[in-house]
Amino acid sequence: MMAAATVIMIGYRVGRAHAAWRDLRATKRDVPAKRKIAWSHTRPLLLGTLFALATFFATLFAAAYDAGR
Repeated sequence: MMAAATVIMIGYRVGRAHAAWRDLRATKRDVPAKRKIAWSHTRPLLLGTLFALATFFATLFAAAYDAGR
């Protein structure tokens, strides 16, 4: 259940970030505002990915430590 929710959330975030950057490239004016919107969609994706990776590696480390004891 948690994995399915994570996949859906990551897919949504990737789609929104991609659409925001595509909108930025499509417009010639209003670039600073569009760039701010694009980063506002990309930042949570990056932070969420880093958090998921950190959690994954912490779990692996804890399992390896526990197996070694």
